[in-house]
Amino acid sequence: MKLSASLLLLAPLGVSAFGPAKQPKTVSTSPPALHAALSPKPEQSSMFNAMGNIWNREVASAFAGSEQDVVIEPDFTLAWLFALSGAFIYFNNLDPSCFNAGQVIPTGDPGLFPGIFAFLHVWFGAFLADRAMRVRVVFTEDRLVMKDVYDAKSGNKLEGGEMSLREKNYVLGGADGWKYENFINWGFFPSVHMPVLTYFKEDGTPPEKWNVGPGAYDWRNNGMVHFFPAFGNSFQIQREFEKHNLSRVDSSKNKGK
Repeated sequence: MKLSASLLLLAPLGVSAFGPAKQPKTVSTSPPALHAALSPKPEQSSMFNAMGNIWNREVASAFAGSEQDVVIEPDFTLAWLFALSGAFIYFNNLDPSCFNAGQVIPTGDPGLFPGIFAFLHVWFGAFLADRAMRVRVVFTEDRLVMKDVYDAKSGNKLEGGEMSLREKNYVLGGADGWKYENFINWGFFPSVHMPVLTYFKEDGTPPEKWNVGPGAYDWRNNGMVHFFPAFGNSFQIQREFEKHNLSRVDSSKNKGK
C-alpha cells in the first residue's frame, strides 16, 4: 500500500523527466507552404500515436486561421501517465493467486483504497485525454485563447480544421481569452520538461474576480491566477510565451507575482 501511494505521487512527474532538455525549434510564421510542411499530419494528434512522442514532445506547431494564429499541438503524455499509474496500482494490489488463474488479464479485488486510487487515476487520465482531443491552446496576434475542435451543440468534430471559440469559462464566465498586455507571470509546474500544470496570471480580469478559485490563496491579490492541465505541448507554449515577450517574474530574485 505504501509502495502504491509513493508511485501514485511520483508517476505523473517522473517519466517525463527524460524528455528533451534542448530548446524548442523556431518555426517561421511566414510562407503558408512552410506552415504546411512543418505541420504534423492529422493522425499524429491521436491519443495512440502520441505514445511515440512521450519521450520527445518537441514537435512542430500546427497552424490554423490567420497566419498569426499558432495552434499548440495536443500532448497526451499526462493522460497516459495517469492511466498507466492507475493500471499499476490495480495490478500491484491484486492477490498473487490472481496471476496463477490462467487468465490473459488477471482480475480480482485490489482492496477498497487501492481500487479507489486506481479508478481515480484512470478516470483522470481519460478526462485529460478528452481535453487533449477536444481543446486547443491558440496564440493569436494579441491574445491567448482556448478553442474547441468539436461543435458545442452537436458534439460533432468540426470539418476542415475549423475550431470554435470556447465562449463560456466555467469559473469566470465570458470568453476563454486573455490579452498579452495583461500578463503578469507564467510558468509550468513542476517544469517545462515534465509539466503537470501550465500557469499564467493576468490583471485584465475584473479585480472582484481575482480571488476566485486558486486566487483565493494568492495573498498578493494583484491579478487573476489561471491553471490548466498539460494537455498541450509545453515547449511550444513556452516558445509562444517568449515570442510575445509576456511578462515573467524571475523566481531566483523574486518568489513570484
